[in-house]
Amino acid sequence: MDRLIICDIDNTLLPAGGTISDLTMRTIRELDPSTGFSIATGRSFHVVRKFVEEIGIRVPVITSNGAQVYDYGRNTPVYESAFSSDSASDLLKLLIQEGFDFVAYGKDGIFFRPGSTHMAFFNNYNASVRKEIRAPLVPLDESDLSVPPDGLTKVLVYSPRDELTQVLLQKDSLEVTASMHSVIDIMPKGSTKGNAVIALASYLHVPLQKVYCFGDNDNDVSMFTCGAVGIAMGNATDDVKAKASLITRNCKDDGVAYAIRHLL
Repeated sequence: MDRLIICDIDNTLLPAGGTISDLTMRTIRELDPSTGFSIATGRSFHVVRKFVEEIGIRVPVITSNGAQVYDYGRNTPVYESAFSSDSASDLLKLLIQEGFDFVAYGKDGIFFRPGSTHMAFFNNYNASVRKEIRAPLVPLDESDLSVPPDGLTKVLVYSPRDELTQVLLQKDSLEVTASMHSVIDIMPKGSTKGNAVIALASYLHVPLQKVYCFGDNDNDVSMFTCGAVGIAMGNATDDVKAKASLITRNCKDDGVAYAIRHLL
C-alpha cells in the first residue's frame, strides 16, 4: 500500500439525514489497489460495521474519536486506549450526580442511562442492519458503578453545561472535544483521531505524508496536524478550514469524490 485515504463519516462522507452518494461510493471503489481507504469516526465500533461492509473497507478503521482502531476482518482492536476502571467509575458517577444524559461506548455494547431521550440514533442504526451486526444497547446499572462496564473508550454527553466542560477540561486524565452541536465527547487523555491516524499508518506501513484525511468538525483537526495531509470539507467550520492543507466541496456536493478525482 503506497498511500491511505481516511474520511470522517458524518457531514464528510455522509450528508445529514442522507446516504453516501453513488458518485462518492463509485470513486472510492475505483481507487487504485495501491491506495487504501478507511474511516475515522466518533462512533463506536458497534455502529460502524454497516459502512465498512457497504464501502468494502479492508483495512482497520478509527472509531471512538481515535480511542480505538478496529479490525473488522479479525473482530478485534489493533490499537486501543480505554479508560481505567477508576477513571471510568469517577466520570460516570459525576455525570449521574449532575443529572446529565449520556451514553458510554464499551467492549460489550452501548451503555445508556435508563430513560435516556437520545437513543433514536442507535435504534435507527439497528433497524437498518441485519440482526447479527446490531449494536448491543445496554441500560446502565446506576446502583453500583464501582465496577464500570469493561473497555470503555468514549462517553458522549448530551446538552452539557459550560461549567461541566470546564471541569472536565481541567482533568489531566481526559480528552474532551466536540463532534456535533450541543454534545461533548470524552475519551482517555491522548485519544484523538490524529494519534489514531499515526497508529493506523504505522500499522499499515504507510508514510504519514502519504495519508490524506478528510473532516469537517473540531474533532477532525488533530488529523490535520499529525503529519498527514488535511482536507477540509466546504461545509467545515472556519477554524477547521484554517488547519487544513486543502479545501474541497461541501459534503452534499460530493466533496470527497471531487478531491480524490481532482486534488490528490
